[in-house]
Amino acid sequence: MNPRAIRVFALGVVACVLSSGAFATQILYRSPRQLGTESALVVRGTVSATRSFWNDSHTKILTEVVVRVDETYKGAGGESVRLLQLGGTVDPVKMTVHGALQWRQQEEVLLFLEPYSTGSYQVSGFSQGKFAIERDVASGKAYVRDATPSDSERIGAPAVQANGDDRVSLQQFVDQALGRTGGAR
Repeated sequence: MNPRAIRVFALGVVACVLSSGAFATQILYRSPRQLGTESALVVRGTVSATRSFWNDSHTKILTEVVVRVDETYKGAGGESVRLLQLGGTVDPVKMTVHGALQWRQQEEVLLFLEPYSTGSYQVSGFSQGKFAIERDVASGKAYVRDATPSDSERIGAPAVQANGDDRVSLQQFVDQALGRTGGAR
């Protein structure tokens, strides 16, 4: 092989390696306050069911998530809320959407939601409006942790805290996001 061909091949390999991270979904960062302002419904609840299905025209797969609502912070929520998101698996067909949220049965979540279609919602800010709730083992106190998928890049997001602890008390977070003064109740 001649030296020029080797250089072109080497540059191609380097370009492939450097672009391997290019599959991240880029989304414009929404602060908790922006999510609170823009969302029609803000709830805390537990994932009770998920299912994927074809749309009526059989052109795309959607995933439906049903969340049992434990507390409503904004909007008129009922006993449960139905979410829809693009992507999922039906039989042998899998439709992948980079940056789409993953859901687990019995997962406790804080959700910022926008209307999607009649009787259903979508997570605000694409995937930014879902926060995992963790409970302190000793006290039972609830904390929220960002649940944005790792294959999402938030443009304009603030740097992660140096200590790596990104959880905040649930009540403090909700109060901040909804512009309430005070804090813990």
